[in-house]
Amino acid sequence: MRLYTYGIIDSGRRIDESILGLEGARVYNVPYCDIGAIVSELATGSVQDITKQSVLAHEEVVEKLMEHFTVLPVRFRTVHDSTEALLAMMQSHYREFRDNLDRLRNKVEFGIKVIWPSDKIKECIVNACRKSCKKAFVPTDSPNSRFMRDKFEQYRLNEELEKKADKFVGIMDMFFSKFAAEKKLKQLRTADLLLDAVYLVEKSKQGDFKEAFEHIKSARPDFRFLFSGPWPPYNFVALTKETEFHDNSTQEDLFDRVIQDRELIGADKI
Repeated sequence: MRLYTYGIIDSGRRIDESILGLEGARVYNVPYCDIGAIVSELATGSVQDITKQSVLAHEEVVEKLMEHFTVLPVRFRTVHDSTEALLAMMQSHYREFRDNLDRLRNKVEFGIKVIWPSDKIKECIVNACRKSCKKAFVPTDSPNSRFMRDKFEQYRLNEELEKKADKFVGIMDMFFSKFAAEKKLKQLRTADLLLDAVYLVEKSKQGDFKEAFEHIKSARPDFRFLFSGPWPPYNFVALTKETEFHDNSTQEDLFDRVIQDRELIGADKI
C-alpha cells in the first residue's frame, strides 16, 4: 500500500485524534526515533489530479496537526511506495528534520500582501518628472530631443517608483519585524503588488503581530491589505540535502491561489 505523506512532526507517538486525509483515509503517524511522518494510505496508489479540493484536504490535515505538534509540511502529492521507503527517507534526513523542528517550534507563518494604487503614484511621479525634464532639456520639437526626453522620463519614473516602494516597504517591515523571528519579502512582483511577504512569528507574539498589521492598515486607507494565517511554516523549512521531499516548485502557485481565495472571501484566519 502506497503512503501519502503530509508532514514530519516532533513526536513518535500515536495520533489520538481522528483525522481524515485524501480519499477520506485515516491519517496516522509512522515513528522514527523521536519524530514521525504523518501519512494516509492511498487506495488508488497515486494522486491523479491537482485540484483545489485535494490541496485543501492536504492543508487541513497539516493545520490540525499544527494544533498539537511542530510540523514540517511536505510537498503536495508526496507518495512513498512502502513504510520501508518512508523510514529510509526519514533516516537519511533525520538530522535536518530534527534541526528544523527545533528551530520552528512554537512558531507559525503569516502571509501579508499589500496592493498600492500604482496608477495614481505613477501619475504623481510623471508630473514631477515632467517639470524636472523641462528644466533639464532645451525646448525643441526635434525627434532626438523627444526621444531623449521620453527615455529620461521613463528612467525617472522607474527610479522614483522603486524609491517610493522601498520607503513604504521599509516602514511596514519595521513594524512587522519587531515580532518576527524570520521573514521573506518580495517587492513589486507586479506593478500593483507592492509587497508579498511571509513572516515567521512565535505563537506568543501573534497578538502583537496582528496589532502591528492593523496599525499599518489603518494608516494607509489608500492601500489594500491581505492578511492570512496562522499557517504551518511552509516557507521556512530549510533542507540542504537534495530531496523531492520539500520541493514546492509544482505546488506554490496553487497553494497561493487557494490561500488568496480564502483571503478574498473573508475566510482568512485573522
